[in-house]
Amino acid sequence: MPDPAAQPRTSTALRLTGVSAPRRAGVEGLTGLDLELAQGDFLLVHGEAGAGKSLLMGLAGLTLRPGTGRLEILGLNPWRLPPARRARLRRRLGPVFQDMRLVDDLTVAENAALPMRIAGARPEACRRDVAELLDWMGLAGMATAYPQDLDHDQQQRLAVARAVAGRPEIILADEPVGWMGPEAARRVLRLLLQLNRQGATLIMASRNPDLAPAPRRLELVRGRALPETRLESQA
Repeated sequence: MPDPAAQPRTSTALRLTGVSAPRRAGVEGLTGLDLELAQGDFLLVHGEAGAGKSLLMGLAGLTLRPGTGRLEILGLNPWRLPPARRARLRRRLGPVFQDMRLVDDLTVAENAALPMRIAGARPEACRRDVAELLDWMGLAGMATAYPQDLDHDQQQRLAVARAVAGRPEIILADEPVGWMGPEAARRVLRLLLQLNRQGATLIMASRNPDLAPAPRRLELVRGRALPETRLESQA
């Protein structure tokens, strides 16, 4: 039976209050970041290289702990949870890392299925959903290949497939189409936008401020957030 405390009912997907993150090599630290996203929101975080976009994604993806301030994800403060409950919370997220972090000794299909298997999905559901995803990503013919057999474009498509395979509540896409060809990039963006329309919260980071028609946009400049801009809703 699910742990009710691990899956609270909340309309807030992500809240950062006065959050800072330490500087990394070549990247400004984040300072005094305030941000609140409701479930189902779509935010595009943009800025020059080194502005702090990946730091923000690391905070939201629980790979980086805030230096100061308060972070809440789906109504929980993850860093006050026991490790097992924090791991369960992390399974509700779908991160797309710039360095992809594919598992070299798993096949393409096994990499894509990994979040579903960790969540305890039935093998037949894994096979069906992964086959559909790989077909959408143009990787259907490479299901039994290994990540090292793919080119960079294909590896990135696989990383996106893995991130969304388990239908996460929050998708964290850090430069999700940075090295893809135009057609592959369009297909990936259509998939991410479709999942957002179906209710997933989507946070996308890119140096390109026009990457996707996000209704909310946040620009980072040397670790600080400029006032957020919002697109007018279309009647």
